[in-house]
This record gives sequence, structure tokens and C-alpha cells, in this order.
Amino acid sequence: MAEKDKGSAGAKRRGSRPAAPAVVSITTQGGPFKGVSAAVVRRRASKMLAHLALQGVELSVALVNDQAIHELNRNYRRKDKPTDVLAFPMLDQNGATSRRRGRRGPVDPSVWHGLLGDVIVSIDTAARQAAERDRPLLDEITMLLGHGLLHLLGYDHKTDAEEREMTALTRELEAAAASRGSSPTGIRPRNGVARSNKTGAQ
Repeated sequence: MAEKDKGSAGAKRRGSRPAAPAVVSITTQGGPFKGVSAAVVRRRASKMLAHLALQGVELSVALVNDQAIHELNRNYRRKDKPTDVLAFPMLDQNGATSRRRGRRGPVDPSVWHGLLGDVIVSIDTAARQAAERDRPLLDEITMLLGHGLLHLLGYDHKTDAEEREMTALTRELEAAAASRGSSPTGIRPRNGVARSNKTGAQ
């Protein structure tokens, strides 16, 4: 009887080992940006990762001005203008390069580990777009953050179908980020066309 209890307790301990939490780092360049809180952006990004059931990963987010993102957009995408968001995937660390290009279907979150990559958001462009859309700046930043995160996970919007899928998932991430609580839903990153360079939303 004692042995059975001991075994059950051991199994329980092994089965209930907590997963490593996701880590989100926020940096700013060209700020400070009025009305933008790094702590709030970090919290919203963390909720997105939890919603995607991604644990033990790291996400780097840079909040920059138009001048900084213009330079990155020119150097990495050969587009001589500012953009709203760029995504810089760290594919080799996550085994994405070993998966077939264009393969559809769910991806096991356990595949994703270490640094997912960098999401770079231009606060200047986000502010203009928020004004044009008559919505709060934080909402625009949240949308761009979700869009960039999906690029890191292999999503793209080269076709109408991809555009619809990515738009729907971005909205879902926006809702999760703005919610009071956070609970994983099992949305899985897809094996979209993986990119080794920066990807802009525009």
C-alpha cells in the first residue's frame, strides 16, 4: 500500500511539472513615446503567447520611430520607406527550416523553443494609422504585435486565403491580449512559407 502511494505521488509530481514561462523583452529606440507603456505591451504580448499555448519561448519586441524602421525596411526588404511592423524570425532555432515549404496544418507548440524572433513596431506609423482608423494607439500597436508574431510562426498573406486566415487570427490575438484573463485555446502555428528575412505588414 505504501509503495502504491509513493508511486502515485511520484507520477503526480512528474506529471504536474510546470512548463517554463514565455519571456517577452521590450526595447525602445527613438522614444520615449507618449501614451505607450512598455509594461502594457509586454503584458499583451505575453497573453498572445499564452493564447497560442507557447511556453518556454522568448519574444523580442522593439518599439521604434519611423526613422529606425525606415532604415531596417530599406536594408532588409529594399523598400525605401517606413512601414508599420517588421518581423525577424529565428527559424534555425525552431526547426522551421526542416519543414516542407508551404505545408499546411497545425504545428505542435513543443517545436517552438528559444527565441522566436524580433517584432519591430513603428510607433510613429502606428499613431498615424490609429488616427486614420479613429481608434486608440494601444489597439493599433496590439494589432501590429499580433500580426508580427504570426509572421514569426510562419503565417503569411501572399494569397487571399492566407490574408483571410491571418486577419482572423490577428483579431483573435488582439482579443486575447486585451482580455482580463488568459487561457490557452490550442490555436496552433502553421507551417506557412518560412522567411529568413524581415517581413513587413505592408
